[in-house]
Amino acid sequence: MRPDIDRYWKLESSIHNWDPRFKIFTLVIFAFAISSLHHLSAIVICFFFCLLLHKLSKIPFSFSLKRLAAVTTFIGPFFLIMPLTVITKAGDTIYYFRNIPYLELNVRGIFLALRIYIKAVSIVLVMIPMFGTNRFDISIKSLEKLKVPNSMVQMLLFSYRYIFVFLAEFKQMLLAMKIRKFKPSANIHTLKTYGNFLGTLLVRSFERTEEVYQAMLSRGYKGILKIPFHYRARFSDYLKSVLIFSITFFILFYDRILL
Repeated sequence: MRPDIDRYWKLESSIHNWDPRFKIFTLVIFAFAISSLHHLSAIVICFFFCLLLHKLSKIPFSFSLKRLAAVTTFIGPFFLIMPLTVITKAGDTIYYFRNIPYLELNVRGIFLALRIYIKAVSIVLVMIPMFGTNRFDISIKSLEKLKVPNSMVQMLLFSYRYIFVFLAEFKQMLLAMKIRKFKPSANIHTLKTYGNFLGTLLVRSFERTEEVYQAMLSRGYKGILKIPFHYRARFSDYLKSVLIFSITFFILFYDRILL
């Protein structure tokens, strides 16, 4: 299993040709702006604009569906929990549970869950072009250029790179258990087996980490990324950032003032 977030970095588009420093800084600010929106209409406007950005990047939407499915899996339960738990106002209640006092199904919770879901999907649609239109190591180097603390940059790089190695090892160990005819069930033997499985995985992960670190030190690693990439800001890079910031300001103005 290999990292695939930058699978389509070789494509040609206006997002691919955007200086990665400007792109990351601008789209991160835009993502924070999305998360701060209050009104559903402004959030929906942002959602369609994020769809447009994704379309401009030329990254196949089928590639992004897996990431959006993960967001749906995580936030989907909000549509069940929030309509039952959000504090209601007069006229919000849709249904009363006669046998369960103080439990009401309300429309306010449904709209709150909907706002959270659309925000999350929009941010994912922004993140995919942000990191998917350059090689991942170049994106990480760009974070370093943007003065992100070096320790955070290194942690992000190695966490992303080696999580796939550990997942592959996890699958190999599961396969080995199946070959040995292990069948999980509700008993002490299953709990002990899973406990040993997790313990072995942690030990192997730690040993792999030590091996990788020693190998990097032997190759002259000193905590600094050495990537042969030359940054060169062009007028179009500034123009794209200004355009996105202008749209961000308009959406925030619409959300805070006009609504």
